[in-house]
Amino acid sequence: MVTARVRTTTAGQPLRVEIDGARYRVAADPVQWFERRAWWEEVTRAPKDRCPHLVDRELWQVQVAPEAGSGSGRRRAGAAASSQVAAEDLRTISLERDRNTGTWILLGRYS
Repeated sequence: MVTARVRTTTAGQPLRVEIDGARYRVAADPVQWFERRAWWEEVTRAPKDRCPHLVDRELWQVQVAPEAGSGSGRRRAGAAASSQVAAEDLRTISLERDRNTGTWILLGRYS
């Protein structure tokens, strides 16, 4: 299991992601969805009305680009630090936020 450090907006939407020391900024609107989990297979006992996170998993698909100076990708010649990114530097990642602990887990990386 690989954990990620994620900075979010006040609404909880990812803004910046750090994975294994590489820093990325979110380059497009992230997509959030929820999936049901087999909580009865994972937990032997749950207090009534106190564990809504047991039923659903909070998942995000995020397109990210390397932050300037993070060493995680190349920038186009002459591109401003906050603007264009070479298409080959864009990555799509899938994340899960553990709503109980606030931990972010990297589920997958796609080119």
